[in-house]
Amino acid sequence: MNDTSTLFAIDGRKGIVFGAAGGIGAVLCDQIARHGAELALCDIREAAAVEGAESIQEMGGRAIGVGCDVDREAEVDGAVEQAVAFLGGLDFAVNLTVKQQLNPIVRMTRQQFDQSIHTSLGGSFLISRAVGRVLLDQGRGGSLVHFSSIASSAAFGRGTGAYAASKAGVNALVRELAVEWAPFGIRVNAIAPCQVRTPMLDSVLDNPALEDRGALLEKILSRIPSGRLAEPADLVGPCLFLISQASAMVTGHVLFVDGGFMAQ
Repeated sequence: MNDTSTLFAIDGRKGIVFGAAGGIGAVLCDQIARHGAELALCDIREAAAVEGAESIQEMGGRAIGVGCDVDREAEVDGAVEQAVAFLGGLDFAVNLTVKQQLNPIVRMTRQQFDQSIHTSLGGSFLISRAVGRVLLDQGRGGSLVHFSSIASSAAFGRGTGAYAASKAGVNALVRELAVEWAPFGIRVNAIAPCQVRTPMLDSVLDNPALEDRGALLEKILSRIPSGRLAEPADLVGPCLFLISQASAMVTGHVLFVDGGFMAQ
């Protein structure tokens, strides 16, 4: 029987995380670094990305913080180049970036719709292209993980049309890239959580255009069989699985981390 003791090991692996300073990203970066990976933390808030990298350095890890707006092609390409120069290569990438525009379609402006698609789906394309070029050139495989959402496969009816469309596009992109890159040992997957307790969710719950906060939260929880919101820590295990060799035969998959939401 093969030794499975190192299946989930990521010691010394080199990765880049986009959206590294967000509510989920900050927790993921901390835990991925604690498991021994070297990281480039990328975020539109450069100071926050640098602060996150410094925290990792203080605990003995190796990391760099990079400012990056995924709406800008040159910045995405530059962030990947800077990461590779610092790390000396790339083994995995994680993309958590998103632009959530909440508005009923009849009231949504073309600009709002375009912004949501451009950031969530267009940014995923730019990141995939930049990371894919590096992984293909290295010739040793790798793993790319995009963050999707249950909204990609289930309708909420709360002004989430543009957001849902962008995440459904991410799922399709993941499938296409998985098939395109599988012959080269590059795996592409997505993690699709239910509502996660983050500042972004708080902004939704406090949106005056939507229902009362208490009523909306109760409605959200009523559709999650586990009876609670996801926590950022709930996304750590799935992410570690997908960037480690434990998932060596997993590609083109959307992993729902949703407390049973999609099983209904």
